[in-house]
Order: sequence, then C-alpha cells, then structure tokens
Amino acid sequence: MSRLTLPPNAPFSGAQKMWLKGFLDGVSSVIVPASGGSSTQSTAPTGLPVTILWGSQTGNSQGLGKKLSKSLAAKGHSPTLRDMAEVSPADLTNAENVLIITSTYGDGEPPDNAAALHAALHADDAPLLETVNFAVLALGDSNYAEFCKCGRDFHNRLTALGAKPLIPIIEVDVDYDEPFANWTKQLEQVLVA
Repeated sequence: MSRLTLPPNAPFSGAQKMWLKGFLDGVSSVIVPASGGSSTQSTAPTGLPVTILWGSQTGNSQGLGKKLSKSLAAKGHSPTLRDMAEVSPADLTNAENVLIITSTYGDGEPPDNAAALHAALHADDAPLLETVNFAVLALGDSNYAEFCKCGRDFHNRLTALGAKPLIPIIEVDVDYDEPFANWTKQLEQVLVA
C-alpha cells in the first residue's frame, strides 16, 4: 500500500501544506487493503519536512536551493523550495526545519524577493519561532563592506525569535560551489528522522 502524498507543486500556502500532509499521513495509516485483510507491507519511514527559502537578485540562491532540494529528497526527506516573496513569518511558525539561502544586495540590503520577509521578521510583532530549526547559507562578495549582511540578519533575527540553529551560519564569497557542498553535507548529517 502506498502512502497518500501531496504533490510538491500543490497550490497551497506553507501552513495549508503542513495541515494537508498531516491529514494525508493520518488517512494513510488507517487505510485497509481492498481485500479486507490487514496490510503486511511495511511503509518506509518518511523523512523530515524541510522548507528551503531562497532570496536572490541574480538567481544563484534559487539554483542552489534546487540542488539542495534534490539532494535532501534523495536522502528521503520532504523538501519544499519556496521563493521568499511567497513566505510570511506566520508560515514559518508551522515549519519544522527552515533552510535559508540568500544573497546580499547593494549596501547590505536583502534581495528584492526577500525584502518583505526580512522586514516582517524584524517587525516588533513578528511571531516567536521557538519550534523552528534553521540554517543559513549567506552568499556575498567580500569586495563590499556589508559582506553577507542579509544572511547574518536572518540568522540573528531567527535566533532572537527563539529558532534553533541546526549548524552555524556559512558565509560564502563569490565562489560558492565547495562551501555549498560542505553546507549540504553538514545538513544531511544533522537532519535525521
């Protein structure tokens, strides 16, 4: 018997996807085979739900997010890749594991698609995120004074809101392939069901 799953591209918000995943998991656990007998087929353990958020001006963070999503799915996890422009702090309250890949734009600013989430998380009424685990990969260019500032901002604010870092923030200068691979390996080691 196979488990009922929500397609990765289902048009629901993060909170809706989390609720539906729980509902489908519950329904899957009580489905009786058509023969009327009990199922002897064991179901494989499901991996951890992981929300990957990307903030990018040029597309590099989005590309790395896609690679990370494929890698985590291959390890049995349930990754969801999301553009930061589509995410609110309330969505994060329902997320278990949040992985942020973001660049810094201009003089330490968030990329355009990350600006609203960045501002909302820094607002006085931002929700506590005490049940959230997270990690940040900050992309930057050390030729700029505010190298990786946006990534540090997200890391520091999530920590202040009670979220727990899975691993230390990784700040990456221009050549990001090797640091990204190392970050991915570290995450694979700590993200265990």
